[in-house]
Amino acid sequence: MNAHDEKTVPVRALLLFREVFFSVLATLLCYFTVLLVPIMGLPAGVFTPFPCALFFFRWGSPRGYWVPGCAAAAGSAALAAIGAAQSIPYYLAMLMLGFILGFGMRRQWSVERTVFIATIAVFAIGVGLFLMAHVQGGRNPLEVFEEDLGQAFRMAVQEAEGLAPEKPAMEEAMQRVVPVVARLAPGGVLSSLLVVSWLNLLVLRRYCRLYNLTCASTQNWSHWKAPEILVWGVIAAGFILLVPVPSFVKTLGLNLLVVLGTVYLFQGMAVLGFFFERWKLPRLLKALLYGLVLLQQIATLIAIFMGLFDMWFDFRRLSQKLNSSA
Repeated sequence: MNAHDEKTVPVRALLLFREVFFSVLATLLCYFTVLLVPIMGLPAGVFTPFPCALFFFRWGSPRGYWVPGCAAAAGSAALAAIGAAQSIPYYLAMLMLGFILGFGMRRQWSVERTVFIATIAVFAIGVGLFLMAHVQGGRNPLEVFEEDLGQAFRMAVQEAEGLAPEKPAMEEAMQRVVPVVARLAPGGVLSSLLVVSWLNLLVLRRYCRLYNLTCASTQNWSHWKAPEILVWGVIAAGFILLVPVPSFVKTLGLNLLVVLGTVYLFQGMAVLGFFFERWKLPRLLKALLYGLVLLQQIATLIAIFMGLFDMWFDFRRLSQKLNSSA
């Protein structure tokens, strides 16, 4: 090692330490924003996995483990200190999601493979933790979860509602809503993980383009299409809902529709992005329209159906472009 290298080693170590520090700090800020400001902080909380994903993508193994490890230790200690130890598993799940996203991008996996593996891995671990937490005295975990969910709803109503005459109506509504929410929880959780993975991966790919880094997929996001085989999943789920089958089978069909609806929401957003680029809309207007689609239920349904029917009608004429280029 020459004199120049000896001088640069401390500088590199200092830069690495600074990047680790700010990455861990960003992770903590994103997650704790959700705890402190539950509704307004949700957009920041969605990007809790991003610092871990970016750091592992940039540094690889073994340095890439520093941010997930330090963030896990610091965040768990902070959550325990403020009496929110029950949130630690969710926090660690977000860190693991970011780690797998960064690992997949580092290994040059496709977008579909990266999102699928990250989502399924975190979901599987979450199911295991759920079963461990809700198996009590041999009872059905779903029944225990439904009771806990109903209790949480009642506590929320008691805190939010001060009008006594409305309480019977609210309790009656909860009795109808809670079982439905409990049975759709698996699909809802899986869809949420898909959305979080998708958003973080989009930002990570944007970072790659800005800094000319090698990325597994060079395809324009507005040209993305879901695998065609997923259409059969939609058809099967719809068929299950139409024929007389046991209730648990219908529940599986509903959960499958929720998950596939999320996938086709992504394709619908890609279709919208394609036309936004063609019309050369300003970035601010595009951001507002994307936000409208994600937050407004009717707009979300329109985007889902747009993505689904794009499989047949090819709104973007991508197949014609492929044939002409061939």
